[in-house]
Amino acid sequence: MKLNRQWLHTFATLVDVGQFTETATRLHMTQPGVSQHIRKLEQQLGQALLIRTGKKFELTHAGTVLYQHCQSLVTEEKRLQQALLLDNPESGPCRFAMSGTLANQLYPLFVQRQLAHPGLVVGVESAPDQRVLHLLAQDEIDLGIVTEPPAQARFHSERIGEETLCLVFPATQSESTLSQALLTATGFIDHPNARRYLDSVLLDLPFSMPHDSLPVRGYINQLSQILLPVSLGLGFTALPESTILESPYAQDLRILHRSVNAREPLYLVRKRHRELASRYSWFTDCIRQTLQSS
Repeated sequence: MKLNRQWLHTFATLVDVGQFTETATRLHMTQPGVSQHIRKLEQQLGQALLIRTGKKFELTHAGTVLYQHCQSLVTEEKRLQQALLLDNPESGPCRFAMSGTLANQLYPLFVQRQLAHPGLVVGVESAPDQRVLHLLAQDEIDLGIVTEPPAQARFHSERIGEETLCLVFPATQSESTLSQALLTATGFIDHPNARRYLDSVLLDLPFSMPHDSLPVRGYINQLSQILLPVSLGLGFTALPESTILESPYAQDLRILHRSVNAREPLYLVRKRHRELASRYSWFTDCIRQTLQSS
């Protein structure tokens, strides 16, 4: 049941003031207008709210319950006004989405911020570009990082850095010169971003080789495990350099090619007409500093 807010305000004022005439004066209404609002509420609720005794009145049980409801509405509105005015940089939800590689790099920094300010609630989803933009459009996150600037006008994007893409092999690989024969003989460890990374890196090589001609030795969609089969000698893969260097398997890996011309740009994206809360300032600064220096 949706009650008319103006009628409720008239009723609550009447209870506070205690007289119809004074209520009409305070609300800039006529006395019959006040009576009409009360009568409409009683008709909608199907119960009497007042028992008139001359110029005074007493509340019925229904009237008492309704007055308490009016008071709770006033309290909630005050809380809402306070919440709208309060923009605490050290409290509230902070929602992000980005690739698993970037999440591995940034999330530990985000968690340290949350430890210093427990009022923050940090959420990070590892997702490909399309998923990041979908989450933004659905208001499920407030900031995302993608590798291509979105075409839709509703998004604002800012280039914040780039990643060096590499081909990484087992440390036991003795050959130092990349060739089509070496890539074919070693085999490829596939992962969700591998084809895109590999396409970029292959353009940087002195020979031509379509990625679909490579034998696939395995597939894994968990970023923390992608380099495990590589470290064990099962194949090579393509990943950003930061992921390789920070891997627990780094000592069992060997980078044979760092892409010079094919670097993957990174863009910080948000909704164009949405102002971010002040608590995001630290995170955006952290993202810029971390990715521009990497």
